Amino acid sequence: MNKALLILLSTAVLASCAQLQPAPEPQAQQPRETADAAYYPTYLYRGLRVLPGTVNQIDWSRVSFGVSGNPPTLSLFNNMANPAAYPCWLRITVDVPGNPPPVPLVIGDLTIPNPPPGGANPGPWPVFFDNVPPGHWSIARATIGGASNNQASDRAAAVFTAMAHPPLPTAIIRDGSAVGCH
Repeated sequence: MNKALLILLSTAVLASCAQLQPAPEPQAQQPRETADAAYYPTYLYRGLRVLPGTVNQIDWSRVSFGVSGNPPTLSLFNNMANPAAYPCWLRITVDVPGNPPPVPLVIGDLTIPNPPPGGANPGPWPVFFDNVPPGHWSIARATIGGASNNQASDRAAAVFTAMAHPPLPTAIIRDGSAVGCH
């Protein structure tokens, strides 16, 4: 190949490279289901019992976190419509898609400690809003873990106890018919 042709080809290749725009940096992609909807924090409440003979010390056992029903679930409510119904309440935050207030059949996400205490299934746990009775949400036994309602109740108690206590409490205790719940 002659020298002039080699220079011409080299110059043409360099010129074409100089005209290319730099490739944009890749951006992290969100999964499709989260890219279309914003998530909003929604407070949910669970009524809690107190230990007999104590000064409003919460019973952090399955007594306060009973899984029941058909299908078996743990019930939560979007308000404390009747604060006197329970001595104490636990307020948790669930991330719900869409603009509040949520409509029935929406599913929110409850972030739980990782690793989950008490042998519970890892999270986030889906929380289903059925609004029956009004304001009702539920977590399925299969989500919580355990082969029986009692096992699921024990696991739910361990998770919610951890959420309400240090090192990083993410659930808040509220007084109901009792004052000074702890």
